[in-house]
Parts: sequence; C-alpha cells; structure tokens
Amino acid sequence: MTYVFKNFVAFLKLIRWTNLLFIILIQFALYYVLVDRVYKMAGIEVALGYYYLSLLALTTVMIAAAGYIINDYMDVETDKVNKPAKMILSNQLSMKAGMRAYRILNIVAVITGFYLSWKVGSWRLGMLFPMIMILLWLYSVKYKNSVLWGNVAIAVMSAFVVLFVWLFEFFMLRQNPEVFVPVSSYLKMITGYFLFYAFFAFLLTMLREIIKDAEDVQGDSVSGFNTLAVKLGIQMSRKIAAVICVITLLAVGAVVYMFFTGLMNVAAYYFIIAVAVPLIYILTRILKAQEQTDFHLLSNFIKIIMLAGLIGLQPIVMSLT
Repeated sequence: MTYVFKNFVAFLKLIRWTNLLFIILIQFALYYVLVDRVYKMAGIEVALGYYYLSLLALTTVMIAAAGYIINDYMDVETDKVNKPAKMILSNQLSMKAGMRAYRILNIVAVITGFYLSWKVGSWRLGMLFPMIMILLWLYSVKYKNSVLWGNVAIAVMSAFVVLFVWLFEFFMLRQNPEVFVPVSSYLKMITGYFLFYAFFAFLLTMLREIIKDAEDVQGDSVSGFNTLAVKLGIQMSRKIAAVICVITLLAVGAVVYMFFTGLMNVAAYYFIIAVAVPLIYILTRILKAQEQTDFHLLSNFIKIIMLAGLIGLQPIVMSLT
C-alpha cells in the first residue's frame, strides 16, 4: 500500500496537479461569470451546462497532463542538470510507466473530446484536441529546442484553455434557437471578454516561458537546446521579456480605459491595482534580473498575476449587473 501511495503522489507531481486544478478553476470561473451570470440577465439558462463543462475541463486537463509527461520524458537529461532533485521520471517513476500513462490520457481525451463535439453539433471541434496533442508532442521533441517557437506553442495552448469554454458553449447554443435569440444581444460582449482573457493568457504565458528559459539556461545549454536564452543570451531574453510585459500592460490599460468609459469603475480600479501595478513591478525586476533565483521569483509572480486576472472576473460582473 505504501508503494502504491508513493507512486500515486509521484504521478500527481509528474502531471503538475496544481496547474491542472488551475485550468479547471479558469474554465469554471469563466463559464460561471461570463456565461451563466450574463445569461441570467436575459432570463435564460446556459446551453452547455455544468455536466458537459465538467467533461470539457476533464478532457482539457488530460491533454495538459499528457503534455507534462511527454515534456518530462524528453527532458530527462536536461533535468539532471537543471533540477536533479525534482525529477520524477527515472527517479520515482519508470520511463515505461510514464509513457503508458501518456498514451492512456491521450486516448481517453480524444474519445471524450469527440463525444463533446458530437453533442454540440460540430464534430470538427473534436479535431482541435488531437491537434493540440500533436502540438504538445512537437513542442517536446522539436519546438522547445528552437528560438521562440516553443514559447509561442505553449502560449497558444494557454489561450485555447480559455477559448474552449466559449467555443463549446456557442456551438451548443446554436442548436437552441429559442435560447439563441434572447441572448444574441450579449454575444458580442461575451466574445470580447473571452478574447481579452485568451490574449491575456497568451501574453502572460509567453512572458513566463521566456523567463523560465532564462532560469534554465545552464541545463539547456549543456543539453544543446536552442532556446532564446541559449541562442541570444540572458540580456536579450530580458529585453524581449520586457517588451512582452509592456505589451501586456498596454492591453490591460486599453481594457481599463474601456471600463472607465463604460462606467465600470470597480472593474477598472481592480485591474489597475491587482494587475497593472504588479506588472509594472515585474517589468522593473525583469530589467535587473541576473541570477537563476531572480528568474524563478519572476516566474512565480506571473502565476500570481494570472490568478489576479481570473479573480478580476468578479468585479467585471459586479459592474455589469
């Protein structure tokens, strides 16, 4: 029993269970605040519902978990340099067990993904899931070793975590004309918020991935990885990270301006205090970062800003009601 428990704990660490919980939190929070509560203003019920949303979240986290496994599988030699004490595969779980779990998670995710797509009336949506699986595999075996392409791939997938929620709700909604008509006046607004959060997720993930590359530059260099930090150096990585941080600040500033013009002052002040100010702090720290510990601290700060942005859904809906 002790052996089984240790393996289970090791598996949870391997699939980054805290990150998977955050994905579930993101999808449910977006659905509850931007879909369910806005629909209630029109006096109607959501189309997808929480049962199918749960299945969508499960499918998403299975794909993400499989991505973490294949990433660690391909990174075994690099991790022996970057983080030998934190390695799961080859230390706590066998490589064979890791690949078996990888295949099972992907197979189940494809099945549930196509089932969901069939339920919402568009089997083509189901193609997104194997496409993302392939992209995660390509990231682990190829893109991660190239300048910026790996960072872009991960950032795109983070944006899809947000977009999946509205895509499946919208296609399910199309099958219910009696519901579609009453909520049609809100569709543009809902789509706008989802696009903002997807863009926000893309930029912050891109920023964090570049910072993580700078943090892992020593091990990546030894392993022959052609990441941005290895190819162009820490100084150039800092400059590019700073540019992305400024772009994120400008995007947040544009949204804050729209909040003020729309008399959504609570949401505007929240995003200034909880998102814009911490981003300015991160920008100043990026320009000074030198050591591995500096970049590790920045990576954790970005996670906090991601959470702050998610919490910002509440003041947004407060301003709408």
